[in-house]
Amino acid sequence: MIKLGDVQVYFTTIPAHKFLHIKNYESSGYWDFWEKQSLIPGQDCDTICDLLDSIPGRLDDLGRPNTKRSSTQCMGYISDPKGRVSSWGYPRVECYGVRLPHDFPREVPEPFLLIDVPAGEYIVFEHGPFDYETENSAVEEKMRRAMAAFDIGPTGYSFDNAPGKVSYFYHDPERCWKYIRPVKKV
Repeated sequence: MIKLGDVQVYFTTIPAHKFLHIKNYESSGYWDFWEKQSLIPGQDCDTICDLLDSIPGRLDDLGRPNTKRSSTQCMGYISDPKGRVSSWGYPRVECYGVRLPHDFPREVPEPFLLIDVPAGEYIVFEHGPFDYETENSAVEEKMRRAMAAFDIGPTGYSFDNAPGKVSYFYHDPERCWKYIRPVKKV
């Protein structure tokens, strides 16, 4: 594990799973995503989040009761040549959804998409719990700086931006601020 101030950086393997989500090719960030989704009937934030909360077997809750949306729901960024070029330097489409076990047996409810995400190596940039009201902007800036300053070259990995690769963003002030990006050995 590498410490960059309050941000921990580490590598992890994530098993194969599914990602149940909605996506938007035109949005630029969380607030813009939901503003654009609210213009689509049945795809506003409350409706989508309530539907996602009703899906059993969600991953990422760390054994906690699912008392709030952010404990299991996340922004996802799928590398897609038709997507918008992001600040990370590659085209991607923004999504919102939940990770599910690879053997998720249920049909996909409207308006969601379900993709298979193979097992893979990831780099994690994580800040621990923080007070949303007083620290959110400062934590966002710490994360931005840490990710911009991090030199992945000496680690033996590079970011894997191949089409179809999925990055995740979790924002749960009681737990963490976390970006999870796919990597590959060089």
